[in-house]
Amino acid sequence: MIKQALCFTSAYLILAILLSCSSYKFAKDSVFVDDVDEYFNPALKMNVWTYMNFYPYRGGETGVRLDDFYPMDKEVLKKIGLKRNGANMLFSAVPNNKPNYHLMAILHQKNLPKIDGFEKKEVDKNQFYYQKDFELGRLDIRQVSILFDNNTKMLSLVYYISSEEHLDCKFCKFDYLAKINTINLQDSIQQQFRRNWVIAENNTDDAVHTEIVIPSAIQNTKRKVYLKLFAEYETETGINYFHLLDAKQKEEKIKVKLLPNRYFLDYQDEMFKTIHRDTLQVKI
Repeated sequence: MIKQALCFTSAYLILAILLSCSSYKFAKDSVFVDDVDEYFNPALKMNVWTYMNFYPYRGGETGVRLDDFYPMDKEVLKKIGLKRNGANMLFSAVPNNKPNYHLMAILHQKNLPKIDGFEKKEVDKNQFYYQKDFELGRLDIRQVSILFDNNTKMLSLVYYISSEEHLDCKFCKFDYLAKINTINLQDSIQQQFRRNWVIAENNTDDAVHTEIVIPSAIQNTKRKVYLKLFAEYETETGINYFHLLDAKQKEEKIKVKLLPNRYFLDYQDEMFKTIHRDTLQVKI
């Protein structure tokens, strides 16, 4: 009996190891927040652009999942032949309004997928990506491969949508994301990892150099803190700036350009619960 139990245990452990090695692994340290159209991963030094109608997953059939798949994801990955070895799943997402397409982002740092049979798409001088289309039942699939960091890494973006969900331009939403992420990863300036997100208006000449002092209680936290700045308008507020604060990289001050206005500062924990509020007045 003891021998049989040991054999069973050993077989179970081997099976568990094999299953673990053969399954796609979601990356640790992923960050995605409300109101910001960008994915962050400080451990992998990765940013991925999305759309503003992407929100953190809170159950149901939409949202950005950082640790699990949607039902058809694995079938799609199997169809396109994207190997698990050396792959970090960053996220799997469905926007919160129609068309309800699916978007997966996968980072490859070794054993880069082959791009034989892919079409090269130029974005700008020395900036390009590769794409290939597939079909799975009534699903239209497009895989985009973006090489970066001197061709030592690759970002795979996988988009799929039911043929009933789109009309004439089935990949229009995806093509734009392919272009802006190619620019983001292959541009010598933008490819640096960013812990912040800012609206375009803050990069104009009218914006003022501003310093935000981080409260000591926030500085001493042992976990991540999400700082959001909301600008005050006549009848409402709108997000203007986001910054990822991390205990691994303590920051006492943040330097940013902001347009003259009154701002509300909202510090949130990793569960999106507000832990501190403040205001800031930026003058000319």
